[in-house]
Amino acid sequence: MTTYTYRDAVAADAEALAVFARDSWVTTFGHLYPPHDLRAFLTAKYGAEIQRREIADPNMRYLLAFDDKGLAGYCMMGALDMPVDDPRALELHRLYLHQRAKGAGVADALIQETIAWARAKGAPALYLSVWENNERAQRFYRRYGFEDFSEWDFMVGTVADRDYIWRLAL
Repeated sequence: MTTYTYRDAVAADAEALAVFARDSWVTTFGHLYPPHDLRAFLTAKYGAEIQRREIADPNMRYLLAFDDKGLAGYCMMGALDMPVDDPRALELHRLYLHQRAKGAGVADALIQETIAWARAKGAPALYLSVWENNERAQRFYRRYGFEDFSEWDFMVGTVADRDYIWRLAL
């Protein structure tokens, strides 16, 4: 049985985190986009310097999950950054897992810590965005009480995907 450990990210994790995030995103969604749009998105979101700045941002938190092979998953949480008028709310920006960690309880541990963190911050709600065709993620988030709130265009280069915005009242 694999044992997982969890800790907050530090600046030294930025490079590995950027590679993991990029690889996770491409594995799951990369086939959906023209190469130039995919490159533009990855450049804008997943560079080591970008991750380093986000790790240093006191309004953001990265929680990393490790197994004996290294980084197995992570979540990024922080200030609300989507079109929602809820000034004290927080957002789960990302929850990514390596294939080897899926079904092992890692996602459960990450989401539970995210919810606890948001509650400890006094947030009235936690929001997230989920792609309309990502049914596995939707089932997972529903288990934790997230509900439909609205939708928005999630941009990948010039491609607009319909993402659902879901809300969890805290």
